[in-house]
Amino acid sequence: MEHKYRIVCIEGELKGAEIPIKPKEYVIVGREPRFSNLVFRDVTISRKHCMIELDKNGDYYVTDYSECGITTEEGKKLEKAIRTSCPKGTILQIGKAGTKIMLR
Repeated sequence: MEHKYRIVCIEGELKGAEIPIKPKEYVIVGREPRFSNLVFRDVTISRKHCMIELDKNGDYYVTDYSECGITTEEGKKLEKAIRTSCPKGTILQIGKAGTKIMLR
């Protein structure tokens, strides 16, 4: 069964990985397994880089906790510590080594 919602790693060390997510769930992205459940080794990704939430209506929200920030593929930088709405299909660049994830 294909999950309706998922986070897809499209560039970087986990390229091709897909993480299913259900409404009212969240995924913490980062470098430290104690704080994160989507874990990267890239040292430019913070230990707890960001939280990706899927609300009950299927809308994505991203909160940036990192030092180096998160940008969308269009070049928009997310505000730190602000819960930001991101439409399905948004591509986020995290860290400085080219890691990109898509909200599907």
